[in-house]
Amino acid sequence: MVIEPMRPHRVTLITGINIFFTGVAFASTTPYRAIIGIDEIGLSNADFGLIMALNAVGGALISVFLGWLSDRVSDRRIILLLCAFGGMFGFGIAWLVRNPLGFAMAFCLLIPFGNALFSQSFSFARTFLDAFTPTRSELTLSFLRSGFTAAWVLTPPVAGLLAATTHDFVVFVIACSAHLACLLLIIILVTVSDANMIASPDARTDRKSDLATEIGIPKPYRLGVLGVTLSMTALHLNISVLPLLIMKDLQGTFKQVGMNAAPAAIIEIPMIIGWGYLALRVRKTSILASSSLLFAIYFILTANASNVLQVMMFQVLAAAGISALLSINISYLQEVMPGRVGLSTSLLDVTGVLAAVSAAVIFAANPWPI
Repeated sequence: MVIEPMRPHRVTLITGINIFFTGVAFASTTPYRAIIGIDEIGLSNADFGLIMALNAVGGALISVFLGWLSDRVSDRRIILLLCAFGGMFGFGIAWLVRNPLGFAMAFCLLIPFGNALFSQSFSFARTFLDAFTPTRSELTLSFLRSGFTAAWVLTPPVAGLLAATTHDFVVFVIACSAHLACLLLIIILVTVSDANMIASPDARTDRKSDLATEIGIPKPYRLGVLGVTLSMTALHLNISVLPLLIMKDLQGTFKQVGMNAAPAAIIEIPMIIGWGYLALRVRKTSILASSSLLFAIYFILTANASNVLQVMMFQVLAAAGISALLSINISYLQEVMPGRVGLSTSLLDVTGVLAAVSAAVIFAANPWPI
């Protein structure tokens, strides 16, 4: 296969910055929303859990609908504008209306649109890249995904410092501002003529089909999608269990929990790009299977760790597996429904919700105390 030389394109650059700011919005709020919802607003644990469940399920449903719609509209940038505006308005309400009703309205009705901006940005990027630099699509998507990871490395400490020195609700200001930046970037993107070719011709001409008839996953991909979901379930379990393992089983500290997480995220960035290079030559199913095996070995080693230092050393192995699961799965899922890249990309959110729910059920059903 002949690989085209890398040539920067303003559409890719704008899209990459946009994806970075979607990461800022996620990373600034996700670690702190429980603290704000329960401690600041006064929600009960059950109420907060219900709101987050509705946020996740609603987000998946909205993402599927927007994905289907993006394959049929004349310009995918319309969907991006809608998502950015929903996220900006939703986090703005969460900041201004500091009561349970405002919190519930923001997270159940508007913020799911902002969350869908992540998958729809990759839908836009994949369609553009396939048209302009098809042999570089996989690699460029990996670079774009590394920008999202970089936001997770940089944002939480900054958001935590601002919250500690001002008020917890400042994290919603950060997320609102991040979506405002996305909105402005997408408006700039609207002025770029090269980006005005992002619709799916097959989907637009097939006006008789509806969402119900298009949502089925083709048989050759069903096991693959199940595998991605199970791998993401393992990732969610690792996020929940690892801090408890460090604190309770290995008598670690909060500081060690943070020290354990940061290096893994930093290592993931170059590894995501490395997996992208490998995807130019190796089948994505082989990469995903290999990364899942690496992740399984990491779990076995971590389960038998005797101290925190060993767990930190194993994070290199975890980062190798996680980086592929978080990057190659994007391009893999985008190929599940040929000609429907928007709807296929929405599977990112669907598999994410299914994985989160599955992990929660497994965690709750665990008979051994952690």
